[in-house]
Amino acid sequence: MDRILAKPADVCCLKGSFYSGEPKGKTEQIDGVDTYVATPEPETANGNVLLYFPDAFGLHTNAFLLMDAFASCGFLTMGVDYFLGDAVSKYTMTPLNDPDFDLKAWSEKHLRSSEDVASKWVANVMSKYGKSEGVKFACVGYCWGARFVCQQLSDAGICKVGAMAHPSFMNESHISGVELPLYIAAPSIDSLFQPEQRSRTVDILTQNKKCFNMQIYAEVGHGFATRANLSDPYERWAKEQCFRNFVDWIDYWLSKN
Repeated sequence: MDRILAKPADVCCLKGSFYSGEPKGKTEQIDGVDTYVATPEPETANGNVLLYFPDAFGLHTNAFLLMDAFASCGFLTMGVDYFLGDAVSKYTMTPLNDPDFDLKAWSEKHLRSSEDVASKWVANVMSKYGKSEGVKFACVGYCWGARFVCQQLSDAGICKVGAMAHPSFMNESHISGVELPLYIAAPSIDSLFQPEQRSRTVDILTQNKKCFNMQIYAEVGHGFATRANLSDPYERWAKEQCFRNFVDWIDYWLSKN
């Protein structure tokens, strides 16, 4: 039995704050799939590629600004629109107050198709950007995107290291397939990834002798790493600390591999 570790997306995936700002990257097509590309400044570029797997809101301002931040740390950062223009943000930015938005129906529509799109997209990114000598791939995923991180850290993936925050739709098979270093950021207040399932995740990775780190962020909820309330000093700290830990983790392991 492939037991559930992180439950399917629920209303907690639709909560949070949305930011304003001017994205520095650009959107381009990679084999017909919209891809946000954030390019580091030449003096900071480290020659590596970071794949960004977004939450249910897809490619929107929060994601753009976060990808720009990864680029400022030296990574050529690329985010995939595996919803093909049909992310939650297409319909509403206030889904909890929108009686016309049906999260369950939307999730069922995209659960498998997003995996197919992501798989082909990664292969195309590899073909386009993976030919340079010494280039290494890493990945991050948030909520909906967490299981894609697991896939990219398996034997079938292209990444050397990855990190995820507040996962959803994640089963034991996703974690069992992980072969390479994985960082997990989990909020203490999360109905999708609860203490028992967090412990089971640790057990699987430990029993399989894999390299991992799980950090529990107290008193924040699902979505804190992408949609924190920045006017709350602690929420802001947790979001920024999560980002810093992702970068430190990825930098460390890319230097080793």
